[in-house]
Amino acid sequence: MAESKGRVLVITTGKELLDELAPSMSGRGLELVCVPTLKYAAARLATGDCSAMVVDFNHVPPAEREAFIELHKQFPKLHLFMLESVASITPTLSSPVRRLSWPLPMGFADQVRVTVRTVIILADQVLFSTGAVQTAFHQSGVQPMSLETTADLPEFVRRQTEARIAASQPKKIKKTWSLLGGTTEEEESEAAPPLINVVVAQFAGTQKEADALDAAIRGVSPETVCYMISGTDLVRYAIQSLKDGHHVSISREHAGRIAGILIENSEGADIRVKGRGTERILLLDNFKPALTTLGQALQGAGYAVTSSMDGEEALGLCVKGAFHLAVIGTAITYAEHSGAELAQKLRERDPDLRIIFMVDQYPLQAALKGVSQVVELGLDDAILKPVEASRLIFSVEKALERRFLMLENARLLKETQEQKGQLELINGFQKKFFATVAHDVKSPLTAILGYSEVLNMKLKAMPNEQRYASNINTSAKTLNVLISDLVDLAAIESGKLRVEIGTLNLLAVVQDVFERVKIAAQKRNLNMTLEVPPVLPPLAGDDSRVGQVVQNLCTNAIQYTKEGGKITIKAEAQPDRIVVSVIDTGIGISKEDLPRVWERFFQTKEAQGMRKAGFGLGLKIAREIVQRHGGEMGIESELGVGSRFFFHIPLKAPSAPAK
Repeated sequence: MAESKGRVLVITTGKELLDELAPSMSGRGLELVCVPTLKYAAARLATGDCSAMVVDFNHVPPAEREAFIELHKQFPKLHLFMLESVASITPTLSSPVRRLSWPLPMGFADQVRVTVRTVIILADQVLFSTGAVQTAFHQSGVQPMSLETTADLPEFVRRQTEARIAASQPKKIKKTWSLLGGTTEEEESEAAPPLINVVVAQFAGTQKEADALDAAIRGVSPETVCYMISGTDLVRYAIQSLKDGHHVSISREHAGRIAGILIENSEGADIRVKGRGTERILLLDNFKPALTTLGQALQGAGYAVTSSMDGEEALGLCVKGAFHLAVIGTAITYAEHSGAELAQKLRERDPDLRIIFMVDQYPLQAALKGVSQVVELGLDDAILKPVEASRLIFSVEKALERRFLMLENARLLKETQEQKGQLELINGFQKKFFATVAHDVKSPLTAILGYSEVLNMKLKAMPNEQRYASNINTSAKTLNVLISDLVDLAAIESGKLRVEIGTLNLLAVVQDVFERVKIAAQKRNLNMTLEVPPVLPPLAGDDSRVGQVVQNLCTNAIQYTKEGGKITIKAEAQPDRIVVSVIDTGIGISKEDLPRVWERFFQTKEAQGMRKAGFGLGLKIAREIVQRHGGEMGIESELGVGSRFFFHIPLKAPSAPAK
């Protein structure tokens, strides 16, 4: 993720939510930023560095819901999550349409029972057709009215509101004359529609359509509150809402899933949706009414369903890839096999098939056996009959999600193995190439260097010709450095880098390198100084290899420091180590590039514009040499200001010299 896409703004005054979110967020490379109020949230979003916002209604006034929705409209690319509390979902609070999870949040039906407002529940097709929502209200003493369509819902609410107002008005008194004498007073009565507090309406529309319906209802009855309720899996609902640009409402207990939703939405949601398509389900049971009801519910949830009451027929239908999942009633009257045997045979035909058992509750022994078989056979779930459609759909979603992930993991594993094989071929070629360079190029290059030096000496009397010989010698030295780097890299990657551990005179090494490189520094008009103590304690190490490290750092400093700059070589004795630093006032390195400087062949954009020659291997090789001495390298740098490259070697010799 880009840096600006990795920040999540949390609006809360409590510490517990941050503690809960931190592990899942940081584990996915997301950073939490916390502010206490809507005002501070608006100011922070204006900086443009947050990709998501989480509102904690445990600590934020639920009445500010509309204000947060309006703020979201100002930043349409922002992902908004609302963590619902008991207070934020209560029907006593006027609010735009709110989404409820299924099953209903604990205590919600009781809140509806005692409210005086009209409550509209927009239930999806499955929950409505199975009567699940109505049943949940009945169990709490609420008698809802069911509507199969929302077409006339605003008008229905208007009539109910008028009837409610009329019922609250004082009754008109009608005086009548009696033949027995005197007058009598009677209350005038008119036929009025029965007052309905709760309506459960079937709704198959989108969030946008729900918002429009809610606005129409509140236009005729501002006190009416609307809710959407769906049995759709939380992650699927959330990803779809984010794709559509809507906010996501989830219960506070599911806050820990936000990080996963953000990652799936950014990296895998489209792949998952396209990869799964319409999933096919085989539904097998011997009770036809249940078979019909459950089949319709599954079809309403978007699955392709094939129903059967015959186990042998089901076996004939099931070939590899024909179905994604089978739902089996374990007591199959017309089958020659038990539920367990049937499940095994289905799996033999298609190992990827997921299977769910529907188990009779009685006798108890049979129910326990059916549940235990799920574990023994590695099936996905066991549901006790009578099966509620919403419960089955939830189980089906989980099983199909598992199937998709298993197949996707298998595919990715295969791709990874293929890529690993290709990389091994490339690495083999690379090692062979480096070995060829070391053997076939190094030898003739040594001859070029030697003969160019001889020519340089013999042509002293001929300045023009001597210049040619000097150019040959200089170019050969440059080529020799490049080839030496390749040879060292090949040795590192094959575990054969030679480091001869002996007595190391680090002070002499540093002084020797300083004398050699200060000439090059003077040619570039650089001020080069050496800061070392008179004496350094003896160390265990390889003089030539440590000299290679110091020279590499000095050469880089000279190349990447502009004329007039300053370079300092410093050696310091610490209680347990000696630290050597090369400090320059050069071009520096950006904080984004700092972690990559140890990579082979890596060069920053700024360095590429100044470097005369090199593969970008020097720092990787230098670090490997230092590590072979039991030490480590480090960098402190600021772009445009300069850098400090340093390494340390412990006073205690490494326990096992590496060669």
